[in-house]
Amino acid sequence: MMTVIGWLIGLSMVALMALLVVHVLFALLLIVPSWRIFERAGYSGLYALFHLVPVIGPFIVMAILAFGDWPNGEGKPAVRS
Repeated sequence: MMTVIGWLIGLSMVALMALLVVHVLFALLLIVPSWRIFERAGYSGLYALFHLVPVIGPFIVMAILAFGDWPNGEGKPAVRS
């Protein structure tokens, strides 16, 4: 009985490690373009590191870009005189 429990614990650890590796690779894939977008918008590129936060990181990045005032003004509508 103990060998079955030990085997299941080992299998779950392998699954968690695989999930962690996939998460980090996907986050690294998103960090580079997000970094450039943040810099073009006038924010610090370090905000792109929020992609490393599991589950809610990409949503934080999207919220900053969607609802924040861009310091460079690219997101502001043009003023007509």
